[in-house]
Amino acid sequence: MDSYPLIRCQPGDSILGWDDGKHVSVDRFLADTFSLSQHLPNATWILNLCDNRYRFLVGFAAALIKRQTNILPPNKTPKALQSIASQFPETYCLTDTESQENLGLPVLQYPSELKPVSKTLDIPEIAASHVAAIAFTSGSTGTPQPHLKRWDSMVRIARNTGHRLIPGNIKEVSIVATVPPQHMYGLETSIMLPLQHKGALHGGRPFFPIDIRDTLETVPPDRILITTPMHLKACIESSVKFPKISLVISATAPLSRKLAENAERLLDTQIFEIYGCTEAGSLATRQTTKSNAWKLLDEINLTGNNDQCYIEATYLPQPIKLPDIIKNCENGLFELQGRSADLINIGGKRASLRELNYHLNEIKKVEDGAYFVPPQNDHDHKRLIAFVVANELREEDILQALRQYLDPVFLPRPIYFVDHLPRNSSGKLTRESLLETFSQYF
Repeated sequence: MDSYPLIRCQPGDSILGWDDGKHVSVDRFLADTFSLSQHLPNATWILNLCDNRYRFLVGFAAALIKRQTNILPPNKTPKALQSIASQFPETYCLTDTESQENLGLPVLQYPSELKPVSKTLDIPEIAASHVAAIAFTSGSTGTPQPHLKRWDSMVRIARNTGHRLIPGNIKEVSIVATVPPQHMYGLETSIMLPLQHKGALHGGRPFFPIDIRDTLETVPPDRILITTPMHLKACIESSVKFPKISLVISATAPLSRKLAENAERLLDTQIFEIYGCTEAGSLATRQTTKSNAWKLLDEINLTGNNDQCYIEATYLPQPIKLPDIIKNCENGLFELQGRSADLINIGGKRASLRELNYHLNEIKKVEDGAYFVPPQNDHDHKRLIAFVVANELREEDILQALRQYLDPVFLPRPIYFVDHLPRNSSGKLTRESLLETFSQYF
């Protein structure tokens, strides 16, 4: 196809979302998008920093109809935003909060009121080849890298994900997300799913369990919660009672079966994980409590094995090498064995940081934890340390628990107890943020 519609439905009173407690129809969304597009400057790139999810959606769509490209920053730190401004000339910033200062680029404040449109608008078509977004890797293994996202790939991933996870007998879907829309996972699930499959998005981004509960209660069933293992863990450890949630979708970090089982039981729901990467987008799903294996989405093929696996898809211009070590199974199934960049070799023995972090965070009364490989000179012996949030445990308690599963060479020495880990808004830890934490002790 040469183009795909901005939204896959008929104009009318269909509910697309909720903003400031009021429902938003498809007609209003189209009117808001057209009206905002009249405010946008003529430029190539837009840095959409709107916190309100509906306003982000309108800005995203308005940029598309002006054939501009949405830049999704790896985070909102001044350093990251200034780096984007220097890499992409003719960039401007759209924001619905306080003006972004010292970025070295023009800033457009989201209008407090958008001019109403008197006529019914047709749904615009977006060229399939248009670069709709530029997404950055998180920086968990180094400097964030940009990747171009064509409109056709984003549309087909959203439709294939929706067909996989949202049963056809569910007619009305309300989507609440704890992840920001600027993150690729948040964009694909909380923005593209409503546009290209089904679902009405909530404009907020609740963070704490009580806020998530309150937001869910404002939308009708069937409810879908888009979240991360970090938020899930906080929800099940709280005393908050949640309304009926039909489906929970989790990504950004591995979800242990134990946590998934507890969450399904306490929340009375089903939990599915999405596996993907910034380079290729969402690729596969699994119900964590049922299987360790991942099932590829439609239109995707996996070739190779171990650390030489490639993804091919009808909407990708070329095969993409995956950053993970994979056991390629039959019938579109595979299992994750770890991440290539996470592999550690100490004394001829190998382990992955993902595996080590899994065992660390499975320890009872460990609220959060992460292994870290400090910077070392060539003559230094490789060593591991760990940052842990656990008010009721001693270092020896943690080491004793880890000894049940790990070779002694992979025990962290020392363990630093911290108040919190420097996770970003998607629950990820970047190497840069861990280096900053490490520097506080040396």
